[in-house]
Amino acid sequence: MSEALSPIATKVIYEDDYVRVWNQVVPAGATLAKHKHEYDYHLVNIAGTGPFKVDFHEGTGGELGEQLTYVPTPGKTDFVPKGHIETAHNQGDEFRAILVEYKNS
Repeated sequence: MSEALSPIATKVIYEDDYVRVWNQVVPAGATLAKHKHEYDYHLVNIAGTGPFKVDFHEGTGGELGEQLTYVPTPGKTDFVPKGHIETAHNQGDEFRAILVEYKNS
């Protein structure tokens, strides 16, 4: 039996055949439970600078290794390729972002 995974963000706010848009709110000190990124996406950083300690599972970190520290920059957008299974720990203040998944990727 496979383990159930959590959603990649807080709430879907828009979806069509091409994209899925998520609102993301991660409280200070909170953990994003184990989740899988099935599509390439852009992360639009709105507020909060973490840092986040990201643990990759099942070897999905690839060249990134098993763990990394991510420091988001408000106002910056980051592209993230699909395939990672991860758990992310917010080690800073509340973090807010918009995730735009590309369903044709």
